[in-house]
Amino acid sequence: MANSSTFDTLIIEGGSLRCAFTAGVLDAFAAVDFMPFQTYYGISAGSMALTAFMSGQRKHFIDLASQLVDDGHFISFYSAFSEEGIMNLNHLAKAVKNSAPIDWDSLQINIEGKKMVIVATDVETGAPHYLRPTVETWMDCVLASSTLPLITRGKVKLNNRWFFDGGFSDALPLQHALDGGSKNILVIRTRPSGMHIEQGTLEYVASYAFWGNQALTDLFEHGHHGYNKTVDRLRSGGDGEEVWCELAPLTPLRSEGYLVTSLDLKSDYRHGLEVAMDWLASSHHQ
Repeated sequence: MANSSTFDTLIIEGGSLRCAFTAGVLDAFAAVDFMPFQTYYGISAGSMALTAFMSGQRKHFIDLASQLVDDGHFISFYSAFSEEGIMNLNHLAKAVKNSAPIDWDSLQINIEGKKMVIVATDVETGAPHYLRPTVETWMDCVLASSTLPLITRGKVKLNNRWFFDGGFSDALPLQHALDGGSKNILVIRTRPSGMHIEQGTLEYVASYAFWGNQALTDLFEHGHHGYNKTVDRLRSGGDGEEVWCELAPLTPLRSEGYLVTSLDLKSDYRHGLEVAMDWLASSHHQ
């Protein structure tokens, strides 16, 4: 296992509201100014947590998420068949702009000289795209990475291409990071270490909704197999020359699904704080 100061890459898994745990981990890092990374990957809602981390705004993610789940407009099953879907990303974007603005000046300073990657999925091919955001394109990349078929707006146009949630095509871009030269990688998870997934209801319905596109049908039907292989690989810790470790919840998080309260979010946030503080204080990371 690498000493904490030698980590060069941070991968932040998505997971929608489960990223309350991620926010706790990152706020613990921010509290002790732990930012040794040269390369950052944000996937889906993980890219939102990454935004708050890089802008230096501790508690931004958890405060905003708590506000949104309690206001009744961000998640609404009455809106399931509307353009915005169950989870209203337009409402999220307005809330960020009006009541919880990002400190873009600080973000610009903190990303200077760093490799920033936000993962999104190509609507036509189902392939992952590793977007390289600037401050000017940042929120567009975040929304492209976070929009879920049938749940949110469904797709976002960027650079004349349509994208949706990056978690479908490369939820844990370990291999992409290694291919890019990363040697010491830390992965922040939103599921317990080693936990496999199966094809979920969303993927099952989406495989039929996109039946005319074989690439997307295959992605929704079989994408979880690739995810599970990476989950198993993460547990190995690497081969000596290329090493990695994961910070994961000790138990399944309360913020799973869409019937989530701010109390659930805050419980998972505290869980993340505790896991990160224990990890930072451990003998491996002195």
